[in-house]
Amino acid sequence: MDLSDIRQFESDTSRGKIRVRVTELENGSLIMITDSDKYKLGLSAVAIPPGQGRIEPTSTGLFSAGLDSTHVRTLAERVSSWMSQTCIMFIAVGQLDQAFMLEILTILKNYLLA
Repeated sequence: MDLSDIRQFESDTSRGKIRVRVTELENGSLIMITDSDKYKLGLSAVAIPPGQGRIEPTSTGLFSAGLDSTHVRTLAERVSSWMSQTCIMFIAVGQLDQAFMLEILTILKNYLLA
Protein backbone atom coordinates (compact mmCIF):
# COMPACT_ATOMS: atom_id res chain seq x y z
CA MET A 1 0.00 0.00 0.00
CA ASP A 2 1.21 3.49 -0.74
CA LEU A 3 -0.27 6.93 -0.25
CA SER A 4 -2.08 6.77 -3.59
CA ASP A 5 -4.46 4.30 -1.91
CA ILE A 6 -5.62 7.05 0.48
CA ARG A 7 -7.94 9.83 -0.64
CA GLN A 8 -9.28 12.67 1.48
CA PHE A 9 -11.81 15.40 1.01
CA GLU A 10 -13.85 17.89 2.99
CA SER A 11 -17.46 18.81 2.48
CA ASP A 12 -19.74 21.45 3.93
CA THR A 13 -22.93 20.12 5.48
CA SER A 14 -25.93 21.66 7.19
CA ARG A 15 -24.05 21.04 10.48
CA GLY A 16 -20.64 22.33 9.47
CA LYS A 17 -17.68 20.78 7.72
CA ILE A 18 -16.94 17.07 7.66
CA ARG A 19 -13.69 15.40 6.66
CA VAL A 20 -13.66 12.06 4.86
CA ARG A 21 -10.70 9.71 4.39
CA VAL A 22 -11.09 6.73 2.06
CA THR A 23 -8.43 4.03 2.16
CA GLU A 24 -8.64 1.55 -0.69
CA LEU A 25 -7.62 -1.95 0.38
CA GLU A 26 -7.06 -4.97 -1.83
CA ASN A 27 -10.38 -6.46 -0.76
CA GLY A 28 -12.41 -3.47 0.40
CA SER A 29 -12.46 0.09 1.68
CA LEU A 30 -11.92 1.76 5.02
CA ILE A 31 -13.84 5.04 5.34
CA MET A 32 -13.44 7.46 8.22
CA ILE A 33 -15.70 10.48 8.66
CA THR A 34 -15.27 13.19 11.28
CA ASP A 35 -16.53 16.65 12.09
CA SER A 36 -13.36 17.56 14.03
CA ASP A 37 -9.78 18.38 13.07
CA LYS A 38 -8.53 14.84 13.68
CA TYR A 39 -9.88 11.44 12.74
CA LYS A 40 -10.94 9.25 15.63
CA LEU A 41 -12.77 6.04 16.37
CA GLY A 42 -16.50 6.47 16.65
CA LEU A 43 -19.63 4.74 15.51
CA SER A 44 -18.57 1.92 13.23
CA ALA A 45 -19.81 -0.88 11.04
CA VAL A 46 -18.55 -3.42 8.57
CA ALA A 47 -20.66 -4.38 5.55
CA ILE A 48 -20.36 -6.87 2.71
CA PRO A 49 -22.15 -6.44 -0.63
CA PRO A 50 -24.98 -8.64 -1.89
CA GLY A 51 -23.93 -12.00 -3.25
CA GLN A 52 -23.83 -15.74 -2.65
CA GLY A 53 -27.60 -16.00 -2.27
CA ARG A 54 -28.08 -12.61 -0.55
CA ILE A 55 -29.97 -9.93 -2.43
CA GLU A 56 -29.13 -7.23 0.12
CA PRO A 57 -25.85 -6.23 1.73
CA THR A 58 -25.09 -7.59 5.20
CA SER A 59 -23.57 -5.57 8.05
CA THR A 60 -22.84 -5.47 11.73
CA GLY A 61 -22.09 -2.59 14.09
CA LEU A 62 -18.77 -2.55 15.95
CA PHE A 63 -18.70 0.33 18.46
CA SER A 64 -22.35 1.31 18.24
CA ALA A 65 -25.76 0.25 19.46
CA GLY A 66 -29.41 1.10 18.92
CA LEU A 67 -30.41 3.71 16.37
CA ASP A 68 -26.81 4.89 15.96
CA SER A 69 -25.90 1.40 14.81
CA THR A 70 -28.68 1.45 12.23
CA HIS A 71 -27.46 4.72 10.71
CA VAL A 72 -23.80 3.75 10.43
CA ARG A 73 -24.72 0.28 9.15
CA THR A 74 -26.96 1.83 6.48
CA LEU A 75 -24.08 4.04 5.30
CA ALA A 76 -21.64 1.11 5.21
CA GLU A 77 -24.14 -1.11 3.38
CA ARG A 78 -24.79 1.49 0.69
CA VAL A 79 -21.09 2.07 0.06
CA SER A 80 -20.49 -1.68 0.01
CA SER A 81 -23.22 -2.12 -2.60
CA TRP A 82 -21.97 0.76 -4.76
CA MET A 83 -18.37 -0.46 -4.69
CA SER A 84 -19.19 -4.22 -4.74
CA GLN A 85 -16.70 -4.81 -1.94
CA THR A 86 -16.43 -4.91 1.83
CA CYS A 87 -16.66 -1.55 3.59
CA ILE A 88 -15.51 -0.70 7.10
CA MET A 89 -16.77 2.68 8.26
CA PHE A 90 -15.96 4.85 11.28
CA ILE A 91 -18.07 7.95 11.88
CA ALA A 92 -17.22 10.45 14.60
CA VAL A 93 -19.76 13.25 14.34
CA GLY A 94 -21.79 15.10 16.97
CA GLN A 95 -25.23 13.66 16.25
CA LEU A 96 -25.87 11.07 13.55
CA ASP A 97 -29.63 11.19 13.05
CA GLN A 98 -31.50 10.12 9.92
CA ALA A 99 -31.37 13.54 8.25
CA PHE A 100 -27.60 13.85 8.71
CA MET A 101 -27.09 10.23 7.64
CA LEU A 102 -28.91 10.96 4.36
CA GLU A 103 -26.84 14.11 3.84
CA ILE A 104 -23.60 12.16 4.37
CA LEU A 105 -24.89 9.41 2.08
CA THR A 106 -25.39 11.94 -0.73
CA ILE A 107 -21.91 13.38 -0.20
CA LEU A 108 -20.35 9.90 -0.32
CA LYS A 109 -22.34 8.92 -3.41
CA ASN A 110 -21.31 12.06 -5.26
CA TYR A 111 -17.65 11.49 -4.38
CA LEU A 112 -17.34 7.73 -4.76
CA LEU A 113 -19.42 7.34 -7.91
CA ALA A 114 -18.10 10.42 -9.75
